[in-house]
Amino acid sequence: MGIDCSQLGKALIIRRDGTRKLLSLEETIQLCNESLNSGKAFHEILKRTEPNLKVIRFIQDGNDEDNTE
Repeated sequence: MGIDCSQLGKALIIRRDGTRKLLSLEETIQLCNESLNSGKAFHEILKRTEPNLKVIRFIQDGNDEDNTE
């Protein structure tokens, strides 16, 4: 049994400079599926568009207090 990408929630990207970006559930699912299909880690896929990536947090609905961009 594999990972169900829809259960991850939204991905909160925290960059090295401290700025944050909250990805939509659809964006998170798309990245997760790309990661599974390519065999690459989620953060490796994400670093193509977010080269200053420091931390990824997954946020479930109702727990989005970190929704800052």
